[in-house]
Amino acid sequence: MQSRTRIQKSSRNELDFKLENHGSLFLLRPLNSAAKDWMGEHLPTDNPETQFWGDAIVIEPRWTARLDVSGSYVLTRK
Repeated sequence: MQSRTRIQKSSRNELDFKLENHGSLFLLRPLNSAAKDWMGEHLPTDNPETQFWGDAIVIEPRWTARLDVSGSYVLTRK
């Protein structure tokens, strides 16, 4: 059984993340401080193997299925 990460919804009605599909990789870009805090708590941001593009974390497509965002943070897809 796959483990999933549930992202808790913020109390505002604004976007928290932008998930950008660039074919061979995805970028998960935080759009506010609550999203940045969530990334710091739930993603390996301090691991030297973690790749960033600007403030976005780089995610291989095979790992995006593990992000369970239904009913939680609002994402926009590019």
